[in-house]
Amino acid sequence: MRFIALFLTLLIFINTPLAFTVTTSTTTTSIETPTQNISGSENPGRYRLSESTSDCTFWTDYPSEKVFKDETVPKSTYSGIDLYLAKDEFEPFQLVFNPTKALNIQVELKDKPQGIDVDLYKVEYVNLKQTTDNLGQVGLYPDPLYPIAINANLTAKAGENTTLWFSLKSSANINAGDYTMFVSINGMDIPVRIHVFDFAIPSELHVKSQINVSANSILEKYGVSGTSENYWKYVDSFKQFMIDHRLTPKSVLWSGGLTSNGGSPYIDYDSTTGAFSDPHGIWGFEYPADRYLKGALNTANRFLNANAFNEGTGFPSFMAMTFRNNDASADQRPDTFQGITRKSSDWYLNDNLKSAYNQKWFSYVRDLEAYLKKTGYLDKAYYYFANEPQDQADYDAVSWYAQALKKYAPNLRLMVSEEPKPEIFNNTQYPNVKIDQWLAVLGKYDPEISWDREANYGENTWVYFLHGTKPPYFNPITLDHPGIESKLTGWFLWKYRIKGIAHYAFNDWQKNVWIDTMTSNHNGDNFMLYPPGKDNKPIEYGSTDHRYVSSIRFELMRDSLEDYEYLYLLNNKNQPQVYQENPADSQVDKIIYGLTSYNRDSHYMYTLRKYIGMTLSGNLKVIPDIQSSITHERAETTGQAYYINFQDPSASPTDTPLVVAGKTYLKIGWNPYDETLGYGWYGDMAHVMYRYLSDVKDPLKASILYDNWGREKTFEFDLPNGDYEVTVSCGWQDRTYAHNKIFIEGHAFMDDESIKGYAEKTKLVTIKDNKLTLEMGIFDEYTMLNYLNIEPVSESTSSIVSPDIQSSKPSTWAVEGIQLLSKALVLPDFYYADYQANMTRRDYSELMVRTYMTLTDAPEAILKASSSTTFNDTADPWVLRAHALSIIGGYGNGQFGPENPITREQIAVVTINMLKAAGITFEKNNSEHVFFTDQHQIAPWALNALELAYENHMINGDGNGAVMPKSNLTREQALLITHNLLIHAKNWSSSSTFNSN
Repeated sequence: MRFIALFLTLLIFINTPLAFTVTTSTTTTSIETPTQNISGSENPGRYRLSESTSDCTFWTDYPSEKVFKDETVPKSTYSGIDLYLAKDEFEPFQLVFNPTKALNIQVELKDKPQGIDVDLYKVEYVNLKQTTDNLGQVGLYPDPLYPIAINANLTAKAGENTTLWFSLKSSANINAGDYTMFVSINGMDIPVRIHVFDFAIPSELHVKSQINVSANSILEKYGVSGTSENYWKYVDSFKQFMIDHRLTPKSVLWSGGLTSNGGSPYIDYDSTTGAFSDPHGIWGFEYPADRYLKGALNTANRFLNANAFNEGTGFPSFMAMTFRNNDASADQRPDTFQGITRKSSDWYLNDNLKSAYNQKWFSYVRDLEAYLKKTGYLDKAYYYFANEPQDQADYDAVSWYAQALKKYAPNLRLMVSEEPKPEIFNNTQYPNVKIDQWLAVLGKYDPEISWDREANYGENTWVYFLHGTKPPYFNPITLDHPGIESKLTGWFLWKYRIKGIAHYAFNDWQKNVWIDTMTSNHNGDNFMLYPPGKDNKPIEYGSTDHRYVSSIRFELMRDSLEDYEYLYLLNNKNQPQVYQENPADSQVDKIIYGLTSYNRDSHYMYTLRKYIGMTLSGNLKVIPDIQSSITHERAETTGQAYYINFQDPSASPTDTPLVVAGKTYLKIGWNPYDETLGYGWYGDMAHVMYRYLSDVKDPLKASILYDNWGREKTFEFDLPNGDYEVTVSCGWQDRTYAHNKIFIEGHAFMDDESIKGYAEKTKLVTIKDNKLTLEMGIFDEYTMLNYLNIEPVSESTSSIVSPDIQSSKPSTWAVEGIQLLSKALVLPDFYYADYQANMTRRDYSELMVRTYMTLTDAPEAILKASSSTTFNDTADPWVLRAHALSIIGGYGNGQFGPENPITREQIAVVTINMLKAAGITFEKNNSEHVFFTDQHQIAPWALNALELAYENHMINGDGNGAVMPKSNLTREQALLITHNLLIHAKNWSSSSTFNSN
């Protein structure tokens, strides 16, 4: 009975976001259902509060959903606010009130728990005169968060939404458990139920950043004068504000520093001895570094208290040196250094490191590296020495200088704001260049190149967002984009193993951004904070109670970086590594589908984050699957096929309806995604084109959709979840386009593919978020899109009764092997269907166990469906049998990933393990070394097995020396591997050990 009670309690916890009414901390796992919600219904996220009165309607929505003044009050009703947060974490919520008549409103907090701090902001609006792109809207737009005091008196207009933003912060030592406080609005108490998870957000920042902040603008606009106590209070508090948001200012050490103009020393340097000294105290380097990089106690600044900065944790990195202007081919170093005037001959074109200036300069850089190592800051330092090289002269200058710097200071990290480019790292004049930190604009980030540079050369990549970072890419800086885009940041960085982010203007208040939000056709481009004076004039010192005017974008950016820390903890306190799967990846894949395709469902993201928190706390063993919100009725209609002709809906073909080969086609053009239509595009629509080829007989192939500037696009089409056979056609009659790209649900239909005339591709895809997502195009290249067929795969057609009755046919090259295998090995019918689908880890486990049974004549009955390890995400007997036989292992942390596609390197390991279990072992042929051109991609634990599998013809390469270890295998490929195993097994088993020679 006790087990049943605990099980039912867990079900309640899973199905209700916050099912408790306790007002004090509890350390037990039992949770009571709140009396306010007798039905136990799930918190809908966006809802009207049942505490609403006849005079005023209260409602709420997720923080990632921006609330407009005229927005309709939701119909769903629920009581109170539910919040989940870890220890030492910030978490916001919105409370909206819409009165029937003008009201004066007073806000109070009651029963605030000890260990929970609360800051209150009023959501303000800026008047947008122009949208950034099709995701925005003109008029009053919510973004500024103006700090107000608890107990403040506010005025709310009749029939208009007034929104308050509450930011809660839990202490690091608060007890895990359940708390309730009350927000009182004119005496009406609204319960805020808080669950504190039993883990803390790491104090160390695991995402590095470089945010260009003007500290002088902060001081000026907040009315700070002089350089005494008020000055240092703001210097210190603003840095705390930044680290609280898990971001690093570009000027971490301001108003001290290590170097100044062009990299010359800011502290004392003796070029004769190579020694640095710092007698400058709080205005130098060592004191600011001690405080803001180490987080040490204050021992020198009499204007600050003795407490450690940020409770003992400093910023993770700092810019030790930088350039003077944006000309990457120019010599950015000081005009005069150590009494020597720099000449044009000292730069890259003369390649003379022995000139007097160069000898002095590079000796100084060598000494600087030694000083940083001695003081313990070398690992945090980097030299940002060039910005956005554009042409060959820039590439040559950057390459020469980087090569020279590494000669003298090999361990000083170098950064260039550019994506990894062969023009630099494989420069023909200056080869083997190493750039430790590449800083790529998001639209130019290429994970294939960046991952290779990290795996093989120890380089990493950061990203930054420009005014030109437009849909289909997300941009957390854009003011008039949905709030969910700022929440995507941490998840995106995790998926693509990106180590840091940067932004070039965080508080550029040269003009009044309360009135003029746009720079370079981008709303919010130069600011994520607002000046405290709405007229952009300095305020009276202390009139905001020394609190900064934040923005919704900035607060959601912090949320996303805290989400990254959840993933870090889910990965056993490890950063993600390129070419290595980890336990957090499967959750990230639910949010980030690709470089330009994302889950934009706030309810889904917040629920998933809650379940991750519950798992980290030990409340859940397995993170449950979540259904995305349905936003269009089409997603509720199962069994329906859809056919889309991409064309100008008002032009040819004009047939209404358009029926081709008995199929009725929807006519869809370049319309932005629209929830009411349930389909549309994300992307820059400035240069989209249509073409209809009147001389082509097939109206589907005659219709062409493309972007005349070759800009990427993402198309979404609302559908019920399930399996679909999808066919896409691209091309233009009698023309060749060399770089077509179409990805659908992450499957590569055309991947940088040259097409002469037309190409039609068909694959099986699985919809899991009620939307089919198509990614189209490569930057600056054409993809010519014609039509799309989407046909559901029913259960009756997705299972195969026998290999002779097929719903999806194997490829011609696989037919004979599969037919022979069906006679030699007893397999369930589902193996003989969907031949081009990826083989899963679960299905390959069963395939290998059944092969083992055939090789050893072991009956199924004697195989134990058990294992010393219990997986949290599967109890499948075939998986457990495979694990008990040491054929396959899990990911760690109790995760197996049964539905994850199995990779080629995993298949090699599992197959060799199965043969060993069957008594067939191998000795590697050491007389010939097997070298794969993509060997750097192979995990160390898989290399030996992959070499054996390759040598023994179990797995083949691509013919060019690559073995593609991270690629998936289709079902038909896995069946052929098994067929080949059985053919060769008799020869292999003639002796207990087989030499692969």
